[in-house]
Amino acid sequence: MRSRFAAMVAMLFWLLPATPSAGGAPPRQGAATSLDRMVDVGGHRLHFIIIPGRGTPILFEAGGGDDAGVWGEIASSVAAVTGAPVLAYDRAGFGKSEVRAGGRIEDHGILNGVADLESALKTLGYDRQIVLVAHSYGGFYSTLYAARHPGRVRYAVLIDANHACWFTPAYVGKLMSEIDGDLPGLKAQGELGRYYQSANIPRTVDVMRRTPFPATIPAIDLVSERPPFPDPGDVERWRDCHRQFASAAPNREGITAHGAGHYIFRDNPALIVSAIVKAYARIVAPAVRTALLQRAAAHAVGAANEAGRREAAFRHSERDLNDWGYRLMPGQLPIAVDVLKLNTELHPDSWNAYDSYGEALLKAGRKDDAIAMYRKSVALNPGNANAKAVLKRLAAGE
Repeated sequence: MRSRFAAMVAMLFWLLPATPSAGGAPPRQGAATSLDRMVDVGGHRLHFIIIPGRGTPILFEAGGGDDAGVWGEIASSVAAVTGAPVLAYDRAGFGKSEVRAGGRIEDHGILNGVADLESALKTLGYDRQIVLVAHSYGGFYSTLYAARHPGRVRYAVLIDANHACWFTPAYVGKLMSEIDGDLPGLKAQGELGRYYQSANIPRTVDVMRRTPFPATIPAIDLVSERPPFPDPGDVERWRDCHRQFASAAPNREGITAHGAGHYIFRDNPALIVSAIVKAYARIVAPAVRTALLQRAAAHAVGAANEAGRREAAFRHSERDLNDWGYRLMPGQLPIAVDVLKLNTELHPDSWNAYDSYGEALLKAGRKDDAIAMYRKSVALNPGNANAKAVLKRLAAGE
């Protein structure tokens, strides 16, 4: 189980250089092979995962606590459709990336982090034009990079990304009061990426308040319908801050990802791929754009079909029905019994389905039926200690 601290920070917060082609990228043939590179940025190294390609590179910036691996199939799909070089990396102290030695806490902050990124991109040969894709805390990194290099950034796609307007002084104070006590433990455990990221939150926010995203750079700003905050006031402030960002310049587009949580690219990957391709299509030559959009259309058809298959599988999955049954138990027990019974009928080889059904029957006062279900569960899984313990208690008249 992750600590409350780790969950909060996660909320906030693939390489061979290819010569960019002015005309854009050609269709990619087959699945691309990603390359791992460790890049020296002056005393420590950053880990990059890169899918080689042609044209303007696309850099993925992960959220707080995440590393390059979080992008998975999204990055592969974007590379396949655009044919562009696709890069993701682990920030210092995360994944395989190293932390610079010594220094003050502020020497490991966002300014140094972006300087590390700049050094790595120069070494790799990607320090010219670029498209940025950022999630959550990665939004701060992309904003700062864009502000330092407004002439290089062709487009940005921001995915439930951090904007400074959300981080009020009161919220930052509240956040730090929650996590200050966890900092010594993180340092002692060697989780230096999390330690420095967390300890620098007030400094990071201060830097970002003074660093607006350049109005000259077009952006697509996606915001989740279900932001990851329990406080309704924080949720509304998150939405309002994204509305402010999207309306601040005519070359920005705000999109609400309906039904999606904070990790929009997991809940609705097709939407994210489409947004990135839409941005990329706007920076390539017209002759290239036609072929790009044809590939995007083909991908969208396949993605829609896959999404339907996954939804259907999940809707009737053992886990979904089991979870649904348990959510119903507290106030709608008769319906929970019916749902969990359906789960045993759809998944007759699942010992867990029978165990859960037995629990619901027992709560409903149907002891004999519950015993029969627990016995069935044990027959399917003799190692089911829970069912054995319940049967023992029931046999003793408890």
